[in-house]
Amino acid sequence: MINRLIYLFVIAFISFGGICAQSNINPDISLIGTFDTYTNFIKGSPGYGKLNFDTPQMELFVDGYLNPYARGTANISYENGQIGVEEIYANILRGLPLDMQIKAGKFLVGFGKINTIHPHAWPFLNRPLFHRVFFGDDGLNDIGVNVNFLLPTGEELFTNLELGVYKGNFIDSLHNSNYVNRGVNPVFVGRFSTFFPVGDFGNLEAGISASYGSYAKSNLIIYNIVPVQDIVPLNYFYSGLDFKYKYAPDSYTALTIEGEGLLNHRDVSRIVQIGVDRTTADKEKISNGGAFVFIDYKFEKQFSLGVKYDYTAGIVGDAPTFSTLANDDKNATQGIEGWISYYPVEETTVLQLGLQHLMFSSGDGINRDPQTTITLQFLFSLGPHKAHPF
Repeated sequence: MINRLIYLFVIAFISFGGICAQSNINPDISLIGTFDTYTNFIKGSPGYGKLNFDTPQMELFVDGYLNPYARGTANISYENGQIGVEEIYANILRGLPLDMQIKAGKFLVGFGKINTIHPHAWPFLNRPLFHRVFFGDDGLNDIGVNVNFLLPTGEELFTNLELGVYKGNFIDSLHNSNYVNRGVNPVFVGRFSTFFPVGDFGNLEAGISASYGSYAKSNLIIYNIVPVQDIVPLNYFYSGLDFKYKYAPDSYTALTIEGEGLLNHRDVSRIVQIGVDRTTADKEKISNGGAFVFIDYKFEKQFSLGVKYDYTAGIVGDAPTFSTLANDDKNATQGIEGWISYYPVEETTVLQLGLQHLMFSSGDGINRDPQTTITLQFLFSLGPHKAHPF
């Protein structure tokens, strides 16, 4: 029922936009479509060695100025056969002191560089592994308020500071609800970045990010003759580094080298056996993390090829529970991804062929076979929000 109402709203909104085409406040409307076909070599998978077709995906972007000082944006997605609102927010761009900007609503949060960019604009096909483990399969997407400051560091040095407070929905998606009870506990995210030219044809952006909050209240039961329940808050702290270097001597050629890393420090609860019929729960601190780096080379304006290396703590693809994924300090996943892309007509269509190979390091006694997936993706854009190479 909800999906049907959203669908009717989208149709009505587009129709109304066409009627009001001459209006000064008529928004930009763009449609991005993605079609994937793939084969994998994952033992036990029903698609092993077969030609598989994913359900097509869609993103509908509605964006425009509300007034000379503010913009409104909505991103309605169709993924896995379901319609949802990926982003909806307003952004005050000018008129505030200290060159401050304010964004409020539901949106991709600025931790690192890649997370704020929609997947259709990535040069690679698969979300970085540590994003899936520490942010979730949809990235760090949350409800909250973000304040952005452009710092006065001169004409050659563009420096930016972002500070935000969020509901913490992305954390809930990383754990099974049977194990997590966060209550009303906001989380905090910040990023400091700087951008400057390197030589005549190169630019470099570097940033540091941080996030802090309570990710769970663990309902621990301590058995000592009579069971006693104790509620213990569990906190996390993410710190991150990111960089992007792009060398573009002309409009036909570009070399991009980009990487990100994350360190995760958090409290975890461990059940300890202290007797035949007695156990206790201790709160411990663990540290782990993840990183990726990629190189993408664009040539002849219409082609690009690249390779990406991924590493993350935890086992990618595990069902999320209280004791897996970001809380996992015993296992790790590594990945190698390569791709070649063809942009036949500027930025309106993209054809990509990619291969990803995942390898697992198991410290929990479970042996996991490597996984290889080959994907052919066709992506198109209709409207001003182009499916451009990043």
